[in-house]
Amino acid sequence: MDNFMSNIDFLLSRFSCGSLTQPAPNDDELHQILSTAMRAPDHGRLRPWRFVIIGKEYREKWVRSLEKILTKPDSCYPPAYITKIVQNFSNAPLILALGFRQFHDDKTSISLDEQLMAASAATMNILNAVHVLGFGAKWITGPNDVPEITELLGLKKPYRMIGFMFIGTPVEGSEAPPRVSVDDYVANWQGNAVNFKIDS
Repeated sequence: MDNFMSNIDFLLSRFSCGSLTQPAPNDDELHQILSTAMRAPDHGRLRPWRFVIIGKEYREKWVRSLEKILTKPDSCYPPAYITKIVQNFSNAPLILALGFRQFHDDKTSISLDEQLMAASAATMNILNAVHVLGFGAKWITGPNDVPEITELLGLKKPYRMIGFMFIGTPVEGSEAPPRVSVDDYVANWQGNAVNFKIDS
C-alpha cells in the first residue's frame, strides 16, 4: 500500500513544464516512453495515434522550415506569435509532433471523436511516462492546422494533428503550480441533474 500511495503522489506531482533544457531522453528512454502509448484505452483497437520525433540533429532545419511557412505573405499569424513559437521550438531539447490516423465510417464504426480521445489518452500516457523517468514535458497545440506544416511532417489527411510536445530536463527551480482541489469539479448524482460548484 505504501508503494501504491507513493505512485499516486508521483502522478499528483506531474505538471506542464515549459522551461526545459538538455538532456532529453536518450533513444532507449524515448522508446520506453512512447511504448506507454500502446496501453492507452482504445475502442476497437485501432491504435490511431501517430508520433513524429524531431530530434536535436534536425531541430534547426525544422525551425527554419517552420519560420518560413509562418512568415509567408498570406500568413494570419501576428509577428509576436511567430517569434514566440520559433523561440519555443528552438529551445526545445526534443520535439514530438502528435497526431492520429483518421479511420472513417466506411472502414470502421468507431467515431472520429473516439479516435481523437484514444490519441489524447495515448499522449497523456506519454506525459506521465516522461515524468516517471525524471524528465519534464509540455503539450501545446501550436500551429498544427497549417497545411504546409502537416504536409512537411507527413501528417496531412488522412492524419490529423493534435499538437506538439516538448520534452527535456526541467530547468533548475521549475516548480509545479499549487494543487487545485478536485472537489469543485465532481458531483454525486442523486436522481436529478447535478450542479458543479465550479460552475455555480
